[in-house]
Amino acid sequence: MSFKNALIISIGLTVFVAEAGLCHDFWIEPDSFMPQPGETVDVRLREGVNLKGNTLPFIPEWFTDFSTVSNIGRTPVESIIGDDPAAVIEVPKGALLMGYRSTRNFVDLDAEKFNRYLDEEGIEFIRKQRRELGQDDMSAPEYFVRCAKALIQASAGGDEIYATELGYILELVAEDNPYKLRPGDEINFRLIYRGEPAAGLLVQAFTRDNPDQRQRIRTDANGRATIQLSEAGIWMIKAVNIQPIIGDPKALWQSYWASYLFELTESLPIQ
Repeated sequence: MSFKNALIISIGLTVFVAEAGLCHDFWIEPDSFMPQPGETVDVRLREGVNLKGNTLPFIPEWFTDFSTVSNIGRTPVESIIGDDPAAVIEVPKGALLMGYRSTRNFVDLDAEKFNRYLDEEGIEFIRKQRRELGQDDMSAPEYFVRCAKALIQASAGGDEIYATELGYILELVAEDNPYKLRPGDEINFRLIYRGEPAAGLLVQAFTRDNPDQRQRIRTDANGRATIQLSEAGIWMIKAVNIQPIIGDPKALWQSYWASYLFELTESLPIQ
C-alpha cells in the first residue's frame, strides 16, 4: 500500500471515529440477498439511519470479526485494505450468514443528543439514572461497539445457519428462517447479552421502504421478541444495550449496537 493511500485511510479513520457516534445504526448490506449459488456479491458496511447512509471501507483495525458462516463452516472475510465495497464474496449453495463486530470506538455526545438517543432506543432506565445522579444536563463520553449480521439465501439448504450464534457481546439470533416466510407471517428473535438472555430491552424492526412504520417490542424474560412481517422488502432488526463504566478515565458509558438484515419476498424463495 502506498504512503498516499495509507494517509487517506488514516484521515478516514479519524473522521470515522469523530463522526460515528452521530449515526449509530450500522449494518451489513449485500447487493443481493438471494443470488444464485456461485455468484459473487458486493458487500457494503453501512452506517446511518433508516437503512440509508454512508459506506465504510475494509479496514482490519476497525473490526475484531468479519466472517461468514455457510455449509463449509465459518470463514474470515478477505479483502484489500481500503476497498469499498468492503468485500466481494462468492456465495455457496444454501444459506450464508455474515457477521461483523467492530472494535471499540469513542464518542462524547452532548447531553441533548445523548438523552435523545436514550429515548429513541428505549433505554429510559439510563435516562432515569442520569436524572437521579444529577447528570441529565451533562455530556456523555461513551465507548460503543457494533455487532451486525446479515443473511443471504442462495438456494435450499443450510437450514440452521440463520440461527447461528457468532459470540458477539450483544447479538440478535433469528429463531425462524426468514426465507421460509412471507408477508403476514411472524418471526421470532432472541437477544443475547454476554451469552445470556437480554430481558426488557427494546427491539426495533422496519423496512427500508417504510422506516417510519417501525415495530418496537420489548424482549421477554427469555430475551425473545416476536415481529410481524407486515410487508415485503429489506428488513432491519436492531437493538441497543448500554451500561455504565466505573473507573474509566475517559468514558462513563459502554454501548453495544446489534443489527440483523434479510430480505422478505412476496413468494417463498425456497421450498
